[in-house]
Amino acid sequence: MRRNEDYLACCEYNGKGKLAKLYKDFGDIRTDDFRSWWGGTQQKGGYLFGELPVAVRLNKLTSKDEWADEWGSDVIVVAVNLEVGRRKLQHYFANLLQKEHKGKRGRKSLSAAKSAARYPLYRNFSQHNLRAMLEIYDEWKANEALPVDERKPQWALGEAVRLVPTAMPQKGDTKYITTNKRNVMGVAVSRYLKSAKAIVANTAKGEFPNSKS
Repeated sequence: MRRNEDYLACCEYNGKGKLAKLYKDFGDIRTDDFRSWWGGTQQKGGYLFGELPVAVRLNKLTSKDEWADEWGSDVIVVAVNLEVGRRKLQHYFANLLQKEHKGKRGRKSLSAAKSAARYPLYRNFSQHNLRAMLEIYDEWKANEALPVDERKPQWALGEAVRLVPTAMPQKGDTKYITTNKRNVMGVAVSRYLKSAKAIVANTAKGEFPNSKS
């Protein structure tokens, strides 16, 4: 978000401009004191990205009037005869959950998950990849600021941040190996840079992290 020029301009003008609505939530993010912004005095992290409490986890209904209209298909009502033994009931519940609950093991796709956050994450991500994208983006921005005849090729930007460790130059590399490594590094830089540019642009829409152009 701090790489988005439109949002930085909004901060510069104290929240005025086309991103004023976003500014009301995120405020001035130009400070280096991220801890204070996220969970310190400003408490932005939980407010913006925290999941709101679910409406119901497990409740005992004492009347049919207690059914809430907003519950829908993700809530079921079960009638239980307490004359039935506990073990049998546990067996019934296990079978019912097996049938009705569609949860699967492993990391749940965000596209299939419901979120009550003010700004739900757009997709699953890894910190490593996001950090690599940001490093490449910063290298590219710095490179673009140089005179044209001083700019580095993309493979050199990748080497500067060790983007692909196996494509880093080694003593004794032949010309053929060097060329192949640079091709691999250049392709990786191009891919990471494309995603980084999209993520930076999409922060203006309140989407984090969205790497779709």
